[in-house]
Amino acid sequence: MSKARITTCVVAFAVMSAPVLAQFGLSTIVFDPTASSHLVEEIRQMEQEYAAVMNVYRTAENTYNQIIQNAKMITNKQRWESLISPWSYPTSTNTYGTTSGWTSAMNTGSGALAGYRGATVPLGNYASVWNSMSSAQQTQTGQHYATVELTDGVTVNALNTTGTVRSNASAMNSAISALQSDSLSDDPNLNTEVGVLNKVNAANLISAQTQQDTNKLLAAMVDQATVQQKAMRDAWAESVNANVAAQQMAQQNTAAVWSGTTQAHSARLP
Repeated sequence: MSKARITTCVVAFAVMSAPVLAQFGLSTIVFDPTASSHLVEEIRQMEQEYAAVMNVYRTAENTYNQIIQNAKMITNKQRWESLISPWSYPTSTNTYGTTSGWTSAMNTGSGALAGYRGATVPLGNYASVWNSMSSAQQTQTGQHYATVELTDGVTVNALNTTGTVRSNASAMNSAISALQSDSLSDDPNLNTEVGVLNKVNAANLISAQTQQDTNKLLAAMVDQATVQQKAMRDAWAESVNANVAAQQMAQQNTAAVWSGTTQAHSARLP
């Protein structure tokens, strides 16, 4: 018998034997394609769920490792320490007792007006002769007077502002030094997340206060520059006005000369 015929017989016997065995109560394996398909689909879903769980795990693990890395404290931070330049406080001689108030105001901001007046020449006034002056003279005098008064005002303000900044410099330097010491410390209590954030906030506040002081000094400088510009403008305006007056006077004199010459030519000798 050929090999092909034998294979055919075996298959046929297997097919026919399944129901026969079932009739005699003998067990057999029944293949259910539908159940197998559902089982395969469940396996695929379980594989996807497992992959999703592994992704969550890896993300959590990476986050944990990053937190551990961030929590590590840097040591030997003292190599970052910098020196704070000391403030300079101007001084002057006080031969006749007229500069001490000014010097004190420059360094403390206290008594700026009294210190300024003690070191400057007093400004007189025109009260006794004001009514005898013409309107044009009063206007011009008042404008000149305004230049001096404005100069006094902005100078006193500059003394007060500069002195106040210098007076607060010691406390500001102490705060910066303390912040630097805490930032470079290896104390674990100063290197917690909250501790670091507090130091960042303190640094930002110090920076904001310093910027405010800078703005005050810049404003005082602008005030002084504005008054200086006013004085220069007044000087230029007076020069222009004097030239205008001279040109007008020259024109009038020329007209008068030509008028007299014409009359002389038209006169008849007796």
